[in-house]
Amino acid sequence: MYSFVFTFGREFAIMESGNHTYDLELWGSFRAGDEKALERLFGSYYAVLLNYGHKFTLNSYLIEESVQDLFVRLWNNRSSIGSTNNVKHYLFKAYRHILFRKLRKQAANVMEKLDDERYDFRIELAPDQEMIKEENDAELRLTIEKGLAALTSRQREAIYLRFYEDLSYEEVSEILNLNIGGTYKLIYRALDGLRDVLGSAVLAVLLTGLRLHSIILI
Repeated sequence: MYSFVFTFGREFAIMESGNHTYDLELWGSFRAGDEKALERLFGSYYAVLLNYGHKFTLNSYLIEESVQDLFVRLWNNRSSIGSTNNVKHYLFKAYRHILFRKLRKQAANVMEKLDDERYDFRIELAPDQEMIKEENDAELRLTIEKGLAALTSRQREAIYLRFYEDLSYEEVSEILNLNIGGTYKLIYRALDGLRDVLGSAVLAVLLTGLRLHSIILI
């Protein structure tokens, strides 16, 4: 078994993810044995995956260890890994699985229950968001936070994946291990709940223009 530790994550974290065609080219090259291609994917998605991990836990060690484990496993199993239509979706799904296993083990040690329905997922508003950065908008911020807090963690994660990470309903369903009908229902109910608290106008701004704050320790 080949293994190595990616020590260059912080230097490569400035690379941006999201170039779909380029990601697929790198994926094909990595599967063919190009270690540099996997390093570039790591650099592109390092910060993105840390961001996602911080939604579940504040344990920075588990978050980063899970990213490392993911890419080591990818390299060690490259000969049996298939193609994908969306590298981002593949990485999010695999990373979530690895992180959840670690969180479940941690929860078991303190006699807590963690499963697909009972887990934490936090969304925080960016303090410099144009819509709410003025002191006069403190009430609006509290209203938005109240609306988000009223959702279940599963609903918040679905909203985050669909509207912030721009994954399709089908991709969200695979990450959350739901059927497609259940995913539509989950998101629609979440949107209805937010609309009841925020109103349609504020909800539209939240989904289309609001940047979501993430604590990334890089």
